[in-house]
Amino acid sequence: MTLPSALLLAAVVATLWIAARSWTLPAFPGRTDFVLMQLSAAWWSTAVAVESMVPAPADKLLWAEMAWLGIVCTPSLWAFFLWSYTRGELPARWRLVLVTIGLATWAVALSNDTHHLFYTAVKPVNAEPGAALVYSHGLLFYAVTIYIYAFMVMSIVVTASGIHRATPAYRTHYLGFLVVMAVPWAANAGYVFGNLTLFDLDPTAFSFLMMDGIFYWLITRRRLFELLPVARDALLDAVPDPVLVLDGDGTVVEANPAAQALAGDHAAIGRRLADLPGLSALSTMVAAMPATAPGPLTLDCGGSPHSFEVTWVPLTAGGGGREVGCLLMLRDVTHRHRAEMRLEDTVRRLDLARLEAEERLVAEQEAKRALNGFLSMAAHEFKTPLAIIDGAAQLLLMDAEVKAPGMLPRLEKIRRAVRRQINILETCLADDRLNDPAFALRRDRLALPALLRAAASAQGDAAPGRRIELDLDGCPHWVVGDAPMLELCVHNLLNNALKYSPSGTPVGLRAREEAAADGPWLALSVADHGIGIPDSERNRVFDRFFRASNTGTAAGSGVGLNMVRRIAALHGGTVTVDSQLGEGSVFTLRIPLSKEALCEDGMAGMPAE
Repeated sequence: MTLPSALLLAAVVATLWIAARSWTLPAFPGRTDFVLMQLSAAWWSTAVAVESMVPAPADKLLWAEMAWLGIVCTPSLWAFFLWSYTRGELPARWRLVLVTIGLATWAVALSNDTHHLFYTAVKPVNAEPGAALVYSHGLLFYAVTIYIYAFMVMSIVVTASGIHRATPAYRTHYLGFLVVMAVPWAANAGYVFGNLTLFDLDPTAFSFLMMDGIFYWLITRRRLFELLPVARDALLDAVPDPVLVLDGDGTVVEANPAAQALAGDHAAIGRRLADLPGLSALSTMVAAMPATAPGPLTLDCGGSPHSFEVTWVPLTAGGGGREVGCLLMLRDVTHRHRAEMRLEDTVRRLDLARLEAEERLVAEQEAKRALNGFLSMAAHEFKTPLAIIDGAAQLLLMDAEVKAPGMLPRLEKIRRAVRRQINILETCLADDRLNDPAFALRRDRLALPALLRAAASAQGDAAPGRRIELDLDGCPHWVVGDAPMLELCVHNLLNNALKYSPSGTPVGLRAREEAAADGPWLALSVADHGIGIPDSERNRVFDRFFRASNTGTAAGSGVGLNMVRRIAALHGGTVTVDSQLGEGSVFTLRIPLSKEALCEDGMAGMPAE
């Protein structure tokens, strides 16, 4: 083995080592192109090494032709690697085009004996056995050379633009790339245009040994392929929030555009953080800031204060965890901070409004209690003179039957008016009692037919000329319940039927016993032929203070039917309505006949509304 072949084989081994080492590193942009480029260079060096060792000129020519696969693919793959590494990964189909062109060129070179487009003539440099060959180049050789040099020019342009955009942390990588390109290119240019040789061979393959040495230094010492410029550009420049990288002395070595804007007119990179007017407050904060939760910071941004959350991340080097700097991420939370302040102000206002509403509610409840007390007192006070008037009218009736029969109608009218007023007062007092949480039903054993007849008679007296038809067939003789409350239910149902039906039509009052699985029930129905209830309002007629839209000017408060529903519920029963607009309504009160069905908890769970 000669010295030239030893050097070339050393270049092959070094190139293969660089390819294997690069493939084992974490994936980086252009890794496939870089590894293929190294393999192409190894192929080139191997072919030249074999060419230097074989003695026969024909064998030397064969291996010179074999080298063309590496000669064509190495510079093109190198250019593609640089583009992917600095600007983003190229589509795989372009790599396939390069390899296809390399294989086609290789095939044409191997068939040179038939066309002599690569080498027009070949002769040994001297008469010694195994002497190197001198090649006379053909047209295709120079065409391929132009193709190769186009990629070399592209590589220089891409690398130069990378140096222009790169920060100091990456400039060493780009400068290393330029040296890696310069050595083989200078050697090849000297060989092509100046007949420069090394050991009478093309010096380009020998230059790969120096190229691999530079790659070894970049990978092991300068962390090539671990610090990625393309990742830095995509990650830092695209982040809308400020991001800074500081070295151990607090000097800014990286800053994205948002961080540069915070520094104002002062260039941030290469200066200490404390020397930047726009970021001086940040340096004070970082000095005492642990690498824990984000801390708050307010900075002046163009005359407007902005709020930031600052996160401090330590940067370590090597396996020992030696801290070499830190990464600062400033998240702009100005809008969130302002929204939180507005929310706090709104909550404060709501609390004040709630307190004011509670005070007004207390005052309203006090006023309501006072009003209810007054109404109760007034009702009791009115009942006393009304009772006196009714008693005096009864005495006058007995006397008028003998002495003045003509006065009887007027006296009956007085008594009906008195009873109507008493019913109104009883309704007011009953509503007040039902609103009392402590109210409890009485458990009286009532003679139901007598109660219904008395109620029908009283309502008939209050509405002269109206007819109330009683149907008591099947009516139970007794019912257990609160007599005044049940009597009030019947009065309210009859009063509504009489009020909202024409004067010439009768009102029906029917009571019967219904059988059910849980025992017998009383079903008490009041039917009229009146105005009826609109379908859309039928479910609301039992709501407190609600009056149907077709009641017109008829007097009423909307309390009576609500009171009927509440009294029915207290007795364990229900009240329902079946109505047709313009034809009339039927209200049915159902309560169980067993006394155990009465509500044991008074008004518990019975809202007035």
